[in-house]
Amino acid sequence: MYDFLRGTVSALDTSGRLTLDVNGVGYSLRISEQTRRHIPLDGRTVTVHVRLLVKEDDLVLFGFSDAAERTAFDLLTSVQLVGPVVAMAVLSSLGVGELRRVLISRDVAALRKVKGVGPKSAERIILELADKVERIPAPLGQPSAGQGAPTGVQAVEEAQRALIVLGFDRKDAGDALARVAQPGLDAEALLRLALAMLR
Repeated sequence: MYDFLRGTVSALDTSGRLTLDVNGVGYSLRISEQTRRHIPLDGRTVTVHVRLLVKEDDLVLFGFSDAAERTAFDLLTSVQLVGPVVAMAVLSSLGVGELRRVLISRDVAALRKVKGVGPKSAERIILELADKVERIPAPLGQPSAGQGAPTGVQAVEEAQRALIVLGFDRKDAGDALARVAQPGLDAEALLRLALAMLR
């Protein structure tokens, strides 16, 4: 029904609620902590991607800083035992880029650190979404080509692709990368460390 709303911020609080004034109509949206950090408070017009969820007794609008975060929300809420509140908690805690890394490397432990995500939910999210991570676009602001060797999520993705080309199983590659991943390492360094563990 709604794809995005464009307007100015009428109210914003730290509990994850945003009121957006769109031509004199105030829309109440629930947003993640990551989105809250992207909302300008200087009166500029802001575009918020939205998802309307219909409950038996309520209509709830969720707002997202970009289409990547909304896609991640849709995938998370498609998992059994994961409702919109848990999905927003995951996005607030991890953000889209880190969620992609967690799914690629099958890092269940990272998901279990999110408030409201239990062991079963964490394992189910990994089980159901690890092979669907390519559906989540890279979030805006990730380094583009020409800015040096990529690190972080991009480096893990590149290293995993290289391991699969070398004949390793996707899950084994992801598990090895989860154990060796460190901030600042590029794909080549990750590949060397993962190979040392897999051989």
